[in-house]
Amino acid sequence: SAGANATIFYCLTWIHALHVLGGLVILGVCLANAWRGRYTLDAHLGVELCELYWHFLLAVWLVLVVMLFFML
Repeated sequence: SAGANATIFYCLTWIHALHVLGGLVILGVCLANAWRGRYTLDAHLGVELCELYWHFLLAVWLVLVVMLFFML
C-alpha cells in the first residue's frame, strides 16, 4: 500500500542481500581453499573470480544507491 517506489526499493534490497549472501559463500570457499594451500602464485583463479564478484557487487551497489537517490 506504500506505492511502487517502496516495492522497487524492497525488491532491489532483497536482490542485493541475496547477492551479498552468495558472495559470502564464495568468499568462504575461497578462504577454505587458501587455508588448504590450493592457491599458488601461478594458480589463483578462485581468488581472482572472488575478487571480480565483489567488485561487481560494489558496482551494483553504487548503481542501486544512485538510482534510489534520484528515484525517491
